[in-house]
Amino acid sequence: MSINPDRLWTRLNQIGSIGEDPRGGISRFAWTKEYKESAGLLISWMKLAGMSVRVDTVGNIYGRLEGSEDLPAILTGSHLDTVPCGGKFDGIAGIMSALEAITSIKENKISNKHPLEMIAFINEEASQFLGGHFGSKAICGMLPDDYAKTCVDKNTGITMHEAMINYGMGLNPDNFPGSYIKKEDYYAFLELHIEQGKYLLQKDFPIAVVSSIAGIKQFYITLKGVSAHAGGMAMRDRHDCIAAAAEIACEVERLALTTGSDTRGTVGYISAHPGEHNIIADEAVIPVDIREEDDEIFEKIYIDLMKFVKKQCEKRGLTYSLRITLDTPPAHCHDNLIKLISECANKSKVPFINMVSYPAHDAMQMARLLPMGMIFVRSSNDGVSHCPDEYTTKEDMTMATQVLYNSLIELSLRDILV
Repeated sequence: MSINPDRLWTRLNQIGSIGEDPRGGISRFAWTKEYKESAGLLISWMKLAGMSVRVDTVGNIYGRLEGSEDLPAILTGSHLDTVPCGGKFDGIAGIMSALEAITSIKENKISNKHPLEMIAFINEEASQFLGGHFGSKAICGMLPDDYAKTCVDKNTGITMHEAMINYGMGLNPDNFPGSYIKKEDYYAFLELHIEQGKYLLQKDFPIAVVSSIAGIKQFYITLKGVSAHAGGMAMRDRHDCIAAAAEIACEVERLALTTGSDTRGTVGYISAHPGEHNIIADEAVIPVDIREEDDEIFEKIYIDLMKFVKKQCEKRGLTYSLRITLDTPPAHCHDNLIKLISECANKSKVPFINMVSYPAHDAMQMARLLPMGMIFVRSSNDGVSHCPDEYTTKEDMTMATQVLYNSLIELSLRDILV
């Protein structure tokens, strides 16, 4: 018994097209009319499959197929929103695979001991309200109670609180605790997601069993120096922030390349003040993004970089300050779930490889609360994502969803997390 590939593909393309942007691609942001249209369609399919449906206080959507025994539920899903001018597969692939897997389990009359639940997380991309992984953070109790009132749409200026009230559907931005889930009510969480890179393309595998999700540390280093005339001030007498910033950016790259791991280190830009070609800058801001899956390396590269920053400042007579905006440690998939998904891939005759995820996902937050497993499906079109050219083939989606289907069945029948 298996899933229905045609239904999976048709539904994915139908709901994935909601929010078409005249600039190209899909723009489907949380708490908008486009999002509400897609949510309504998803809910109708959940109900058609015989699931009970609920929407929590912040807008996460749950569909539940009861089990034959009074046991904690198995949760699976991904996010429904997109980036601006994004593609049809990021996030929605995981929701549609969850829907198809649970629908097929019901249609094929397979008895599941554990209840099976699917979830559509809201505002994972944070395209208008910055922060990321809002829906999963909310249900894990990771956000302050006043978050909706203090978070502002960067484009319109309205608060998240206003957006949620205007959206309707019974949301209550004053009751974040109403969205919390209890650890004892759930057995495990599985997420299927497109890879968003070209590793699987290069290795020629349709899917990967993810071993861990790299930790992310994002921070701003602000250097302070002294402005001076570009011609008048001798090189030896300068307190040049830009020269130091350039060396720090190169050090981020050097450190990432020499950890012995597959560390990612990025400086996306350097901003300078006053920003004129004939003035030595008295300030430079360097945004740094570090990603690494090994806990020790994750901390060491940051410590080593900050030692380098201190030396640069001492060398050039500068001062510096630091603002950390994101510090999420690596999330490791549960060993038994890695083993189970691998077994199910073999059972389905789907070739796979193990890999680390360097993009962050809702599964990263869920791992703080529940045993977590993750399946990657190959990204076609040279691995691009977060753009209109994002694509995954029907064949790869079918294979990945079949593995999820078998994994949910086995997980619902066997107590593998002992």
